[in-house]
Amino acid sequence: MFSSSGLFTGARLGELTALKWTDIDFKNKIIDINKTWNPNLKILGPTKTESSVRKIKVNSFLLDKLKQLKINNSEFIFAIPRTGLPPSSSAANQFLRKAIKEIGLNKPDFHFHSLRHTHVSYLISQGIDIAAISKRLGHANIAITLSIYAHLLDEYKDQQDAKIINSLNQVCATFVQHD
Repeated sequence: MFSSSGLFTGARLGELTALKWTDIDFKNKIIDINKTWNPNLKILGPTKTESSVRKIKVNSFLLDKLKQLKINNSEFIFAIPRTGLPPSSSAANQFLRKAIKEIGLNKPDFHFHSLRHTHVSYLISQGIDIAAISKRLGHANIAITLSIYAHLLDEYKDQQDAKIINSLNQVCATFVQHD
């Protein structure tokens, strides 16, 4: 569930580990990102930047999965049962790599932050507006998002160019029939 939260929100590891039940609005399907967890100091702190404070709309699937964690009876959503505290970065990455290996993928360099990139890749492939993606990620402006994900946008542009050419070819075919 922890990994799927990263995949479905695009949130950073520290933002997810800091989540408490009070940060989830189940009725309106919103996760409020307003702090981070520092696993070394075992304390909550501010988000990476001011713009990182944001509210992320999520789907019912993710919320239903999160509700299953309430049985842990912890203040934090993603708490280690014996401590009640969020997992460390290394524990989260170790769990993620194990899960990836179990489904037959060999991605030893895949880490939790890769889920954020996968989230963005998927949204771009679906034609989601880059401004909306930028806000969702908590970037201060679109230029930051564009600089990080320019290679994905180039791939998307190539796909869109192919669609444009295909559409224009259809127009040409119609034009030739009526010429």
